[in-house]
Amino acid sequence: MDAAIELSAKDARRREILDIAFQEFSEKGYAGASMLAIARRARASKETLYAWFENKETLLNTLFESRLERMASRAGAAALEDPSPANVLPIVAEDVIRFMLATAPLSQAIGAGEAGDKVLRRLGQTIAEERARFVDYLLRCRDQGHIAFDDDPFELASLFVAMAEGEWSLRLGTGMLSEVTDRMIAEHARRVTRMFLSGLAA
Repeated sequence: MDAAIELSAKDARRREILDIAFQEFSEKGYAGASMLAIARRARASKETLYAWFENKETLLNTLFESRLERMASRAGAAALEDPSPANVLPIVAEDVIRFMLATAPLSQAIGAGEAGDKVLRRLGQTIAEERARFVDYLLRCRDQGHIAFDDDPFELASLFVAMAEGEWSLRLGTGMLSEVTDRMIAEHARRVTRMFLSGLAA
């Protein structure tokens, strides 16, 4: 029991540091952020930070990956309860929107240069792995008769993600929207799912 509590406390502390690192990267950019500044802001020793994250690049990669993992765990839990696309796809769509909105400041913070390119390549690999899992899910849905399609399943997965992403960033950036609420995200996710599934009726 003590070990479980200790692990939980360690996980909570790690997530807290990741949240602080997110703020640092968003405010100062990849080049301007430093491990020392993040450690100070998190009231952690520099040694602790380097013990968990080998360097700044690893820390930024972990930030992206942790958010993708949260997405995958939510969709996975929903699929265990009810694997039908009508149940799972709205959750995937919601998480796509939240991931995009949450990571937009990080993506902008990376900037040009060799280090930034390396981070973006790693992010691309991680997103590709998640996309492959989504493709597998669509293929299982087709095998089970929930949906029907002859198109490239990767293109279908990409289309669904693009539909979910919509124009949220554009609307926020141009002042068309001042905020994106949970209700707006949920309604958009249901709408996207309905439109997507209407074209894949079994």
